[in-house]
Amino acid sequence: MRATYEDLLRAARRSAVDAAGSRYKDRSEAVDDWKAVVAASAVHFRWLRHRFRAADLYDEPAVQSDRPLGRLAQAIGAGSDLLAIQDAQNASLLDDPRYLRAARAEIAAIALTGADCLLGHTRSRTPERRKAEATTRELETLARSDALRGGLGEIGLLAAGGPAGADHEVSMLPRHAARWERADDSVTVESLLTRDLRSTTAQIRTVCGYVWHLADHLLASDHAELGDGQRLELGVLKQAVRSAEAGALRTAESWRRRLSDLDGLAGTPSEAAFMDLRAALSRFVRPGGGLLEADSLVPDHGHAVSILQAVDEIVWSAEQVARRQQRATAALVSQGRLFVPREDINRRDLRYLNRPVNTRPLQSRWLRTTQPELFVGLTACLAWTADHLTVASEIARRLAGTSQERRPSHGQPWRSPGPYLAIPEFLSPGPDLDGLER
Repeated sequence: MRATYEDLLRAARRSAVDAAGSRYKDRSEAVDDWKAVVAASAVHFRWLRHRFRAADLYDEPAVQSDRPLGRLAQAIGAGSDLLAIQDAQNASLLDDPRYLRAARAEIAAIALTGADCLLGHTRSRTPERRKAEATTRELETLARSDALRGGLGEIGLLAAGGPAGADHEVSMLPRHAARWERADDSVTVESLLTRDLRSTTAQIRTVCGYVWHLADHLLASDHAELGDGQRLELGVLKQAVRSAEAGALRTAESWRRRLSDLDGLAGTPSEAAFMDLRAALSRFVRPGGGLLEADSLVPDHGHAVSILQAVDEIVWSAEQVARRQQRATAALVSQGRLFVPREDINRRDLRYLNRPVNTRPLQSRWLRTTQPELFVGLTACLAWTADHLTVASEIARRLAGTSQERRPSHGQPWRSPGPYLAIPEFLSPGPDLDGLER
């Protein structure tokens, strides 16, 4: 299961409660850690499209620490990091005033809880106390801004970019799959050659084969204790990944007639990450060198649930890789970086049959072109594979119980926080900062 925005805010609230009941031996450490809380809150509010004016009171840079308030600052920062990595579709939730009010109120309430620690370590009529009181007044205003108390709604289902870690063997599979997907996302289109894309095609075929094997053993095991609906969906999942594998096989055949480089091994980071994933899958299904029987691979219902969660993450990563392969191929075609056999172009453009007078001899076999109609077979196979992986991913998410998670898709342009939105007019606009010492 991936950590959601609601999970991270719940963890931040626990950190705030711990900080509120803690005591610092050095008052200056409490003040420094509170600056970190204010700075993290300001960044978080910025993603929630609100300007936290009280942060202007603290000009000094905040320093992270492992003390109670420092841990609270880190927890608040983790929530803003999750908002920052969302794709454009998920980020559209941050245009809904209801969700924004709820999230602002929650962050303000969390910071207010931690503020009790600082107020207990500062004397009255000191600059630190006056700044803290001004900050808490603005936080109280934000905490009251969600008058309907409707909860976080869909924004609470925004998920982090990777699966949660664990230490048992099955849980390592999703982590390796996530590393493979992130490594593939780090490769720029400008650096790709067709041998890299052929390697990606082979990787997708291999992943589909392993997923089919896991689904088949889940169905064959007498100890999985799956319901009839789950067994039916597993059967459809097997068909979807088998179709995706067949599409990848046709894609591999298409690459033989659409080149941009000589043969050779791919040197992309995703190749190395995939080797780790394949090794982990191989160790899981054949720990002693031979394939495990279904009852040995799935000895009980708990293992079946863990395998379903692993399949969910593996198929999701494969789908993301396949979609990026589609985009990379389209970019190579538009840039004229793919070669096609001359005989294929001759069938569409007779001008290539004759050589103009006083020109160099014609290149005998390959030509570069940007004509998309010459790549219809290749792009159709890529789309077939990606579409069937999308179907398989939807089924796997239902089986793993993660359908409600709103996961970010990589390969999208970097986002910036949206413009500020005003809080309701009937509330106080914030603290008066003009009369405070900086």
